[in-house]
Amino acid sequence: MKNKFNLIKIIAIVVALITLVSSFAGCSGTKTVNNGEVTKLSFKSALEYDYLKSIENTTVTISGYMATSSPVDGSFMFLMNLPYQSCPFCVPNTSQLSNTMEVYPQKGDSFAYTSQAIKVVGKLEVSESEDKPFTDMYGYEFNFKIVDATYTIIKAEELGEDMALWQKVAESDVVNDIYAMYDYVNFLCAWNTYVVNSYTDEEGVEHPGYYLYPQDAQNFLYKEGAQYNYGTKEGYFDDIIAKIEAVDKEAFADLVANIQKAKALADKALAELENGNYTSEYKYVEKFGTEDYVYTINIGEELADEMDALYSEFAAWLASWEM
Repeated sequence: MKNKFNLIKIIAIVVALITLVSSFAGCSGTKTVNNGEVTKLSFKSALEYDYLKSIENTTVTISGYMATSSPVDGSFMFLMNLPYQSCPFCVPNTSQLSNTMEVYPQKGDSFAYTSQAIKVVGKLEVSESEDKPFTDMYGYEFNFKIVDATYTIIKAEELGEDMALWQKVAESDVVNDIYAMYDYVNFLCAWNTYVVNSYTDEEGVEHPGYYLYPQDAQNFLYKEGAQYNYGTKEGYFDDIIAKIEAVDKEAFADLVANIQKAKALADKALAELENGNYTSEYKYVEKFGTEDYVYTINIGEELADEMDALYSEFAAWLASWEM
């Protein structure tokens, strides 16, 4: 009876130890989703910060293309869902990545560049909060990244049926045109938030930076060769729409509708500038350490909200194309 009692005690201790070890393992900070299976991430689902938080520290997979501007040393890549793109996309007038993911290789490895479609597998890391994004060596900001990653090239026969159409869109370069268009629309909606940086002239005189004046904004728009002069050209939006419809009018009807709304917003914002619907205040500007006039667009918040909504609509449309 004594031996039997000791055996029962030993079994009980072993069970307790197993339970204790399991409880510590559960506190490792690594979440398990779908019974430990790899989670398929998409560019569209990656727009939702709360969703990313719910699967952080899990293994994810996603397909896309390397941007040609990915670091030549292969230390990481810019992954996009559109081929033939040279630079990562950003939200207008910010350094916040848009429709672009940063992917980092396993320790000691590097990525060899390829123009072919690839499938990435790695661990998802998410920033502490949306207000505290990650920042890379170029100054780009992003709320998540894929680390400890590897990739494999996707065979042509494995691509979806819509990819032929998507390839035509990429070859037309119209997506880059649309990003430039949104830079233009954003400038119209928020020209007063753009700055001329401090500089030293040829005679060695230092000039402090300042937020744009209305006349500066108009020079940017109307002076031949100025940064946003292209947007004020006759038929600018119509030309972009024609380029899209030349690929497939029916398939891209939603995108055309988005651009038509962007045109209406641009016309509205430009009218506010031309009609002088803004106020100014002479005050100390901490950013430049000097006193200056700072302008406020009367319906600036309204314009900014409409701009954000339209750009988000476009970003969601672009992100919906998955391999």
